[in-house]
Amino acid sequence: MARFLRLAGIAAWFAIFSSAGRAVEPKDVDAAIKKGTDRLRSSFTGPGAQGIFAGSAGFGIGPSALSGIALLEAKVPANDPAVKAITEAIREASYKEDRTYQIALCLVYLDVLEDPADVPLIQMLAVRLLAGQNAQGGWSYICVGAVPNDTQQWLKANLKIQQLETEPATPGKKPTPKLHPNVEKYRAALANGGNNPSAIAGSGDDNSNTQFGILGLWLARKHGVPVEAALNAVERRFLASQDPNGAWAYNLGGGNAGSGSMTAAGLLGLAVGVARRDTYREKNKPRKEPAKKKGKADDPFFSPAAPKGEPEKKQADGTEKLRRTAPVQRGLNALGAYFSAKVRGVNTGPEQMSPERDYYFLWSVERVGVIFGVDKMGGLDWYDVGATWLIKNQNANGSWGPTNSPGGSEVNTSFALLFLCKADLLQDLSSKFRDPSANELRAGSSKAAPTNTGATTVSPMPKEPGTGIKPLPSPMEDESSRLASRLVLAPAKDWTKALEKVRDAKGGDYTRGLVIAIHKLNGTRKKEAREALAERLTRMSAQTLKGMMGSEDAELRRGAVLAAAMRDDKAHVPDLIDRLTDADAAVVRAAHAGLKSLTSKDFGPKADASKEECKVAATAWKAWWAKNKR
Repeated sequence: MARFLRLAGIAAWFAIFSSAGRAVEPKDVDAAIKKGTDRLRSSFTGPGAQGIFAGSAGFGIGPSALSGIALLEAKVPANDPAVKAITEAIREASYKEDRTYQIALCLVYLDVLEDPADVPLIQMLAVRLLAGQNAQGGWSYICVGAVPNDTQQWLKANLKIQQLETEPATPGKKPTPKLHPNVEKYRAALANGGNNPSAIAGSGDDNSNTQFGILGLWLARKHGVPVEAALNAVERRFLASQDPNGAWAYNLGGGNAGSGSMTAAGLLGLAVGVARRDTYREKNKPRKEPAKKKGKADDPFFSPAAPKGEPEKKQADGTEKLRRTAPVQRGLNALGAYFSAKVRGVNTGPEQMSPERDYYFLWSVERVGVIFGVDKMGGLDWYDVGATWLIKNQNANGSWGPTNSPGGSEVNTSFALLFLCKADLLQDLSSKFRDPSANELRAGSSKAAPTNTGATTVSPMPKEPGTGIKPLPSPMEDESSRLASRLVLAPAKDWTKALEKVRDAKGGDYTRGLVIAIHKLNGTRKKEAREALAERLTRMSAQTLKGMMGSEDAELRRGAVLAAAMRDDKAHVPDLIDRLTDADAAVVRAAHAGLKSLTSKDFGPKADASKEECKVAATAWKAWWAKNKR
């Protein structure tokens, strides 16, 4: 039976390769994502739901955290019942989690969720990852020793929501949060406690656990966790262990065959090194550039001059040069060879052992493709081939893979959704390697696709009477979409200026472009773009803002609500009250905050209130306003 499944998997891949030339249709991608997210959501809520830990023997919170990440990347809102159930479970499990996969996945989930109240929890998880890294720069399955019950209770009591201190801001940048003082105490206790079995020199580790450790630590950088030394060790690990053919194996040392998934893990390890090195050079670049010196041939990141006849303009923004560092290029070539061989039905090693491993491999390919901004691997459009295969192999109930896969079908379904959504979990890393002039399109194009565009098409925004706002276009349809694409793809060093330009420029295209961009951004960039939209909309008239609050697009509604509050005009109070019953929780929170700011009163609703509770709060606000309006 296992042999039959392997042959069937090979046949399916080969059939797709043979039909190359037919681009996958965006509508088919959207339909597959919809079926997949509905299936995941039903796993956690509703009649017959399996629940958070069902089918996860030995895997704990991990599959649920992975499912939550996939749902959030597919734009399922944070107030969705399934997402709320996952959030509650992750917050509770995080205090006691001691395994690398689970710690990292909980951290990634909380980062994607973007609730500021979770920052101390993210920091706590990150210092566990720091404690669990071994002398070889890697991680094993066990990260730290079992967390004692009294330690769990102390963490719960002492990591409550509070304003975190920040480091002084550098010009043009947001201040960086510092470690919560009680996280700092916990970090010191971990360092002195000696109960971190993974941090013993020579202890077993693997590159699969290690790549999850990297994901967690890279995200922890923006939350004030000191991770540079740990990432330096990661860089040294992968530079020293790359095979001559550019691949990496599951374990360090000889006798291990390289694999596609582990080569993707190695490329992630190199990416954090190259990006941080480039950031350091950018920060310390003298005002007047000295004459360029030739690099040293023994420098592992030395990139030779462009081959004779190759246009020099390809390196104008530096992203092509970053991709062409020798170890990175060898790794990309090796991953391309694995991908091409798999599609052609050639045995490629560990990935061919069982059919469910195809989903883990595809997610690995997607992650590398998005980070490095490459559109082809092994001469093939990796997204088109992978998306076509996933659509063909989706189960009737919306899931992917056999139900008896490790961790349950939720794991494979999550990997499939992350691929189809082109999830960009490390956006500030991938921005270092992207070519900002690239005209990135959705699935079905031979060019690279922008962040998350497989997830959902931006809902059209009907023209509101008197607002002058046109409907939101489909991706790449007009100037507003091109403005959005340039903003999404802006390198880190140009981000602030690019955002300020879109915020301050005149014309409806810039407003629409900023709204489109917000839908495609994540993390800090999304937060800053939302702030920029609200600031931009403060220039609008009261009538225009009122119309925008009735838009079909939740981001525009939210921005208009915040702008109305920022204008400090109590005439907007009735409009904000109307938004307390909005279908989008973020709009409700914004309206509530705006009302409190304008009136210095608070009649609710509480965070994550039900629809009925929101209606009750709106009624209370209306009653108060009827008596107190001036």
